[in-house]
Amino acid sequence: MKTFRNLYIDLNGYDIERFVGQLTGYCLNRAGSWKRNVEREEHARYFKEKAFVFEYIGADGIINASLTLFQNDTGRWYVPNIIPIASHQLSVDEYNRLLIDFKENLVDPASKDTPIRVQLTEDQIVLEEIVGNEAAEALRRFSSCANKFTGNAHPNDKKRWFEFLSAAQHSKVKLYDDILKATLIEQGWSEEWADKLAFEFEYGCDLLDFVTGE
Repeated sequence: MKTFRNLYIDLNGYDIERFVGQLTGYCLNRAGSWKRNVEREEHARYFKEKAFVFEYIGADGIINASLTLFQNDTGRWYVPNIIPIASHQLSVDEYNRLLIDFKENLVDPASKDTPIRVQLTEDQIVLEEIVGNEAAEALRRFSSCANKFTGNAHPNDKKRWFEFLSAAQHSKVKLYDDILKATLIEQGWSEEWADKLAFEFEYGCDLLDFVTGE
């Protein structure tokens, strides 16, 4: 399943202000398509968070968007999201293309000959690697047998849905609703039904956790 990629930056003792200064320098000194938006960074500091904002303002068929670097609880810097500047929702491919462009044109040259380590995750997720073979097979069984117009309304479809829910809950791994929704769409469900089933899944897992005291 195709998914949004993640960019992680481990400074390994390198000063963040110096690193961001180098990123900014590549924005200014290259005939590139990125700029730093210091004004938006001030909004983050208002909430006592340190953040660095860069915007893609180029062409090349890439949508103009805003990207923010945040620090997580482990001290690792990462990009939590990319927001389109205009009223447009980014597809997975558009999102990943922006992230790759940011990495290749700013992060990679700025981190060259430094102790900084950069990780870009893959754009494919295998459901079995998240919830295990049993739950993944249960979901495939449900999707292949269920009526795509009635969801899990039929008693047999509801039984297969509960089998998936139970197997996923026993895997002890959180399956996020966006991943489940994308998987359901790949398995032939409409976006509307994928949304409904993802919501039912989250509610069902919370209920099972409450019943089992977990």
